[in-house]
Amino acid sequence: MKILCASLLFTCFASPALALQGSDDCSTPTLIAGQGTFAYDNSLATTGTEGQSEALCYDFGTSAIDNDVWFEWTSDMDGTAVVTTCLGTSDDTKIAAYPGGICPGSGTGGTALACNDDTCGLQSSIEFPVVNGSTYLVQLGNFPGSSANQAGTFQIIGDDPVLNPANGHYYDWVSVGTPLDWDSANLQAQASSHLGLGGHLLSVNDVPEHLFIVQTFGQEGWIGLFQDHNDPSYSEPGGGYIWSTGEPLGVFVPWSPGQPDDGNGNEDYAVLTNQGGWDDMALDGSMLVSGFYVEYEGTQTIVYCHGDGSGTPCPCGNSGNNGEGCANGGGSGGMLRSTGSTSVGTGDLVLTGDQLIANQPGLYFQGNNAISSGNGIPFGDGLRCAGGGVIRLQVRFASSSGSSQTSVNIPATGGIAAGDTKRFQLWYRDPNTSQCGASFNLSNGLEITFGS
Repeated sequence: MKILCASLLFTCFASPALALQGSDDCSTPTLIAGQGTFAYDNSLATTGTEGQSEALCYDFGTSAIDNDVWFEWTSDMDGTAVVTTCLGTSDDTKIAAYPGGICPGSGTGGTALACNDDTCGLQSSIEFPVVNGSTYLVQLGNFPGSSANQAGTFQIIGDDPVLNPANGHYYDWVSVGTPLDWDSANLQAQASSHLGLGGHLLSVNDVPEHLFIVQTFGQEGWIGLFQDHNDPSYSEPGGGYIWSTGEPLGVFVPWSPGQPDDGNGNEDYAVLTNQGGWDDMALDGSMLVSGFYVEYEGTQTIVYCHGDGSGTPCPCGNSGNNGEGCANGGGSGGMLRSTGSTSVGTGDLVLTGDQLIANQPGLYFQGNNAISSGNGIPFGDGLRCAGGGVIRLQVRFASSSGSSQTSVNIPATGGIAAGDTKRFQLWYRDPNTSQCGASFNLSNGLEITFGS
């Protein structure tokens, strides 16, 4: 987590963004972009109806933000953004952030990514995962009952994840400023990326990784461990715990003394405490957990052969979106991603397919080449992207939600050596809703370079 530098007061007043003051209307926010210092003036602002009922904003008996002004910020980075009024005003501020493009529903709540009242005295600071090029709404105002006395400034900076050189993974601790539940933390972690690597809640596999996290951050936050009541090994208080990535729980389990205890009969989610142990907690963390750990892994992984029409057209005009294959009967394209490391020795790479046809089989396969310069060629309802020396890795059935993942050792099954670059794809069945009539489709391609 990045600590703000004390020289902020000297840099605040040199930014060209200081002419931007914020909009009193959420539907027409002031547009800002990139990292820097930005001016706001809410001294004449009214209190709008949007963003006044967010659970993340509940503090000191209220969720409201008075005298609020709005900005729409375009991120210039992947990772975590910090938005703060610390050292930028003496007013009692309150800040919230939301996905861009649409105002939060008035009176309904539930879309805030982060919200905070007091971090540094009466001023505010929030953190939330961001993706380069995406937009986010920033709501800035006062704690209810306090006055907007003066114009001020706020700063947006990047909180870069930290590289663990032992395994090549990046890690970050994110604090949203107010309590959040495990599900919200999981969704935010999955929506984040860094250097093109997808994020997920932290999964810990060994002592060195655990010590790196504890010594680098030392903060309390949600991790990706949860208790699956459908797991064959499920029992209370400690049976059936798995990682959100699908990885099984290993032999290293640094539970705090007396944990897990399922103390309230509903404690199925794990928190890494600031003492370095794990505690089991309820889904809402008893409204005590305001941070979470994100892990970014899978070095040198490239998504290619998009079924969005940017390369080879899909067979019958059934384009999907960027980063996925041609559209299937469900309306979306199959999406192939990876988790775990690209280490041949570790062998923990997992290929994951999403947006597939529920309960239908799919073949994960490997090739040496990216077909047609990576644009693919028409094949069935999709595009064939990987070829040359094809190896069948594993057949897996999609779940009822349209997801599947490999369980074999990919480097061992594919005969992969350190330094090899391989291409991967998922060929799956679509027998009843096939858009082009071929009854099968394919995901996007993945290009992965392996290390030792």
